[in-house]
Amino acid sequence: MHEGRLAVDIETASPNGPPSDFRNTDDFELVAVGLGHRVVGATDADTEVEVEVLLRDGDWSLEHTADLLRRVVEWCEARGGRVVTYNGEYFDEHHLRAWADRVADAGVWADAPRRVDALFADHVDLAGLAAEAYPEAVRPNRDIPALWKACKEAGVDQPTVWYDDYDLPAGYLERLGVEDAHVKGAHVGEALGEAYVEGVVAGLDHTRTHAELTRLLVDYAAGDIEPLFSLHDALRRAGASAD
Repeated sequence: MHEGRLAVDIETASPNGPPSDFRNTDDFELVAVGLGHRVVGATDADTEVEVEVLLRDGDWSLEHTADLLRRVVEWCEARGGRVVTYNGEYFDEHHLRAWADRVADAGVWADAPRRVDALFADHVDLAGLAAEAYPEAVRPNRDIPALWKACKEAGVDQPTVWYDDYDLPAGYLERLGVEDAHVKGAHVGEALGEAYVEGVVAGLDHTRTHAELTRLLVDYAAGDIEPLFSLHDALRRAGASAD
């Protein structure tokens, strides 16, 4: 018997300013969603992994939020399986449910809450399980380890997305306030996500800069998907209640 697993990881922007509360959906807009599907056979090695990244296709209006939500739900429904996230109960699932309620209340997609509820009905959040399995990885004043730390403890490789691998114009990252050599989630939230959406709205799809920024965002959003499956496997082997 084969069993499916889905992985979901959202990328957000905060075009109205830095978030005041990471649970407040008013402080975030949905930019991209990394998705994965794995058909699991008799052993962990007997797997097939499909990874997809879906991007926002317009401005910050609810119509475009609903469009991306619908594409995410339809992608997952077409494949099936239990959803796996990392800290999704606090962030990914929480905000996806809030956006679903908003687009329904606005009359844009009335069925959104039911469909998102069904998607997360059997959700496995690996963050709490990682805290139980690797307590030494939890920093002071935190309840869970960072994903990179949990992956390190589990021996799971996480790809790093380096800015030098993309043909962005000289000074572009500096103008966005990015100083690091590799992409971080904060960069997407504070600058890259908004720059991407501005490019979509301005019709810059044909330009090299927008194409490279798009490629960078896709690579970054995809980067945590296979590690989620591998971390899930590691936690199950460690005896965590991750089934």
